[in-house]
Amino acid sequence: MDILVIQLKREELILASFRPKRGGVSFLSAERHQLTGDDEELVGILEGAKPSSAERRVVLALPPQSLYLRELELPIKDRAKVRELLPLELKGETALDSESLSFDALPMAGGKFLAVWGRTRELAKKIELLKGAGLEPEQVTASLYHWNKLAPAAGTVAVTDGEALAAYRDGEAVYFRAFPAVPRENEVDRTVAALEISAGLTVDRVISLAGKVQEGQWLAAAPRALGEAFAEDAHAAHDLAGAYAVAAAVADGSSVNLRRGALAYTAANEKLYKKLRISAALAILAVLMLFAETGVRYYIVKRDIASLDQSVRGIYKEIFPNRQKPVDEVAEVRSEIRRLEGAKTSSNVLKLLSDLAQAKGDDVAGFYETSVDGQDVLLKADARNFQAANDFKTRAAKLVDGAEVSEVKSKPDGSVTFTFHGTMKGVTR
Repeated sequence: MDILVIQLKREELILASFRPKRGGVSFLSAERHQLTGDDEELVGILEGAKPSSAERRVVLALPPQSLYLRELELPIKDRAKVRELLPLELKGETALDSESLSFDALPMAGGKFLAVWGRTRELAKKIELLKGAGLEPEQVTASLYHWNKLAPAAGTVAVTDGEALAAYRDGEAVYFRAFPAVPRENEVDRTVAALEISAGLTVDRVISLAGKVQEGQWLAAAPRALGEAFAEDAHAAHDLAGAYAVAAAVADGSSVNLRRGALAYTAANEKLYKKLRISAALAILAVLMLFAETGVRYYIVKRDIASLDQSVRGIYKEIFPNRQKPVDEVAEVRSEIRRLEGAKTSSNVLKLLSDLAQAKGDDVAGFYETSVDGQDVLLKADARNFQAANDFKTRAAKLVDGAEVSEVKSKPDGSVTFTFHGTMKGVTR
């Protein structure tokens, strides 16, 4: 999502759009407008602005003179916890109740923190002004607190735009100052000299964002990401460096943001809630459709079952026209079928036993034990000799499947007893 930085300065307004990318941001477009200090003029400019895309994060960068700051030494180093502690820590230092102020904290060299705060009422007025123009800011800050994005990683340098000054040593912040509304002559030199005396350090170089760019010098000492963001255009990088610093800090999550507490940004949550409401409505609609489909299916199944019951009753009356109204037509029909199958099986068994009796011949005296279990047939018989038993097996194989003779035993008179196994034909064992 693109970032639109609305930077307010003493006499001008800068609208700059950037697109986050891996390792920083890239410049998209910018506008510069002169201001006379009239809010209606500001609203008119904002309403006529055409951001690079409809989906964007809007950030308001206020003049540093409209905010307050103080260096603090605290026993904790976690920035989020420091933010929570600031209202209590500065309760006796501010002229107003801490509930009427919005705070944030910025890490500095030596384990210190810079406390930054603004009057909630004044900040809310600016926010409402931009919101009325359709550009509600997600964050409210000042460019001054992000100039570390413009300072080289080595050496001691001061960065100024003519309205404020920030100093960095090896990339870490050591000093911040907002100049008066009407700066004195040589304000930058005076501030640098005072800084060197009070902090006991030497400023190697002053990077000025005011005036005209010095060709061949501006981008040479600046971080490489700045030149890449503006495609090595020194003039654009010089004129929009402050807006770039804000966008780069917003992109990596290190920005100073005074929209906290009562001023917290809620538009994103409202959009999320709206999306959730739409999702919930669709989910409810899907559930209702599921219930409707289930109801339709139940109706169809119930109708089919009723049709089947009617068909069964019709078939029952055709089969048993003289019977009274049955309790369970299906059960009675099944019972009749089993009875008929039983009768058919009994008839088949009797015929098989009759055929086996004819097949025994004269050499088999008779069957002294007969057993039919389902389709399995078991016979025990006496035969004149072993050969007679095998001959019976050969003849019986035409009547049953899997004919076998086993347990052949000799008797004192030379005859034998044997057991015959088989299965009724047409049945798979």
